[in-house]
Amino acid sequence: MLEAESEKCVFKYDRRLFDIEKQMNLLRYLNPVNAGKEKKKFLRAYSEGKSYDPVFEYESCGPEVRAFCRELKKIKEKLELCNTSIFAPFCIKKINYLLHFHALLAHRGSFEFGSELSAFYGIPSKSLLKGAWKNLRELKHEEIEESLSPEDIRGIFETELKLLGLDWEVRPANGGGVKIAVNAACNEIHIDFSASFSKAAIKGYLCHEIGTHVFRAENGKFQPLMIFRSGLPGYMETEEGLAVYNEARNGVLKPENLKKYSARVVAASVCNEASFSEVVNELTGYFVPEEAFTFALRVKRGLENTSLPGGYTKDSAYLSGFQKISDFLQKQSSRQEALKVFYCGKIGLEHFELTKDLLAEGILKQPRYLSETNLSSSAFL
Repeated sequence: MLEAESEKCVFKYDRRLFDIEKQMNLLRYLNPVNAGKEKKKFLRAYSEGKSYDPVFEYESCGPEVRAFCRELKKIKEKLELCNTSIFAPFCIKKINYLLHFHALLAHRGSFEFGSELSAFYGIPSKSLLKGAWKNLRELKHEEIEESLSPEDIRGIFETELKLLGLDWEVRPANGGGVKIAVNAACNEIHIDFSASFSKAAIKGYLCHEIGTHVFRAENGKFQPLMIFRSGLPGYMETEEGLAVYNEARNGVLKPENLKKYSARVVAASVCNEASFSEVVNELTGYFVPEEAFTFALRVKRGLENTSLPGGYTKDSAYLSGFQKISDFLQKQSSRQEALKVFYCGKIGLEHFELTKDLLAEGILKQPRYLSETNLSSSAFL
């Protein structure tokens, strides 16, 4: 199938498309460079009974990003001529995503930016939001001592990666309200060096970040197209859903974790009509102000003036993806075989049948790393 004449054009541009996406790294422009400073201002005002909406600053897209966009448009024109290709539409959709996202960032200072960002990523469904509110009200949230430093976590991740024989770099990162993040294109795991961590959460971090994000990227490297490494368009909800599913399978999806994922859904919904401080106020009945700030930061990142409505609503994907993956796998005759398909690379539910067929035909390679691959986190507990 992939050797056919119709796929030659995709092979011609697949690697270049991967390199452009890697070098653009557009998501970095969503993380404020002054988040720590604004957090102190917010919490000081909150303690005094005052309302304050942070004003965030960001790294600007340079001329090289605009040059990449021009190149993407040219590649898109070529791919649009591949009328019989199976994978050209996926590549075109990915290009459209990158171009649209860059266009959004180009006018982040506008009043409409937050709402447009919300529309781009979508808002939680009514049923998802209803379940999230139910979780907030009913699930207990225990305060867990966070005695581990970022350097401790860095050492644990580096040891784990070495034991697995994986050549990934663990680097410090700041901003965005994300403690740990994976950059699959660069083989990097980023740790927020302004955060602290708990021993009880180690296995969850490893299942989520390495057992899902790293493993799917690693398996994607060995497929004939790089898009299986960077992610087929629309893969993200499945990606985060699988990560939460793996936490549940390994017995580390604690009530407090599920409550946090639910809070992200509520924040992603509320932010569409609320300011930063109003998002925090919605959550302080369930979390301490510092945690509520983090939820608001995650959905309001990208905005300069956080008093405006809208935000980065991708955070609802953790809970929605978890529900969809759980339902899908429950209906499969073999959960193990279904997971093998998902672990061929960074694919979404919508790509499952195509990936399954390609795997059966021997066009895609069997995944080397599966969710069952042993992680040695018990050594650190």
